[in-house]
Amino acid sequence: MGRILYISQYVVTPDQPGGVRHWRHVRALADAGHDVTVITSKVLHTTREAPEEFAGRRTVRRSEDGIDVLRAYSSTGYGNDARSRAANHLSFSTYAFPAAMRTARPDVVLGSSPPLTVGVLAGLVAQLRRTRFILEVRDLWPESALATGLLTDPKAIAVMDRMAKYCYSRADRVIALTEGIRDGVIAAGVPERAVTLITNGIDPPDVDSDPDVVELPVGPEAFVAMFMGQHGTYSSLFTVLDAAARLAGDPRIHIALVGDGDRKRDLIDRAGELGLSNVSFSGPIPKRDVPSWLARADACLLTYQDAPLFGGAMPNKLFDYMGAGRPILAAIPDGEAARAIRAAGCGIVTPAEDAGALADAITALADDRDKARRMGAAGIDYVHTHHDRRELAARFVQVVESVLP
Repeated sequence: MGRILYISQYVVTPDQPGGVRHWRHVRALADAGHDVTVITSKVLHTTREAPEEFAGRRTVRRSEDGIDVLRAYSSTGYGNDARSRAANHLSFSTYAFPAAMRTARPDVVLGSSPPLTVGVLAGLVAQLRRTRFILEVRDLWPESALATGLLTDPKAIAVMDRMAKYCYSRADRVIALTEGIRDGVIAAGVPERAVTLITNGIDPPDVDSDPDVVELPVGPEAFVAMFMGQHGTYSSLFTVLDAAARLAGDPRIHIALVGDGDRKRDLIDRAGELGLSNVSFSGPIPKRDVPSWLARADACLLTYQDAPLFGGAMPNKLFDYMGAGRPILAAIPDGEAARAIRAAGCGIVTPAEDAGALADAITALADDRDKARRMGAAGIDYVHTHHDRRELAARFVQVVESVLP
């Protein structure tokens, strides 16, 4: 059995809001008998704040569900601008690096990016400690930063490009989240044989959902179209608000936006300007409560900006939606998620940022709830056949074990 050092700035446990991909993989490594140490941030990415229990402490080491976890300082309250994001990323690496160097010498260092600084950090730790390095790529950088407008300075872009090349050149193996990311990594020069595709997935249900615990300002007869996740620029939720404005005269339909993010305040202000009484905003919820919230939805919303890069996105919420048995209304660029929805027959795909088409799709399912239920059932069948997280986690363990001495 090996000693694994797992570094990711955004490790979410099931009692916190956000995706639990990292935790499931860490848990699978530990269950396979490996000695795992996790280094992550004290700051929750969904709220961009640190829990009160960590106040005044730069690095906290504790056991979480039997896993050795070091939570290092990073700056809080960052926005969607390059300066505050860079401060957050660099501050984490500044405190995570000495923590990583003080751990027992690992057999494998695994770094999960973004942010790209974590990939560089993990690669450097592996280099200095003369051990193997696995890089997980969940988003292509600097490509994603360019697509969202986060990065515009040519010098900064050149620096990030060199950082990515360093990570790729140092990695013994690369794990890619989507087909598009896999293709991008290979195009950057990583040998195809060194790249493994491990998508997001769905956990088998371990608790019963209870939609009665969900608080929405509508009665049980309302048709609820729900978005759950980060309210960021790339999510294009202003398209959802524009669609809601077109649906304002239909009292059957309610739009529920659940989560947090740097654009949430702007979205709330815009909904107020439009007088949208058919839209509600709720805060982020722990991962364990997601099934209950989705059980209250009649359809689920997936939206992205109209940029080619987002055609390669396969977000975790897509699998949560499918696993909940809810039809998906996707206003997204043509690509992997669109192909999966069509292959499963579990929803309606409309062009990205087309509010009229999205409003028509919501109305179509509100008019035919039997069709909505059939689409939801198709999603359950598809996701458990192709994206069972137990199988994906087992593949992850195999990749790690393939580089053990």
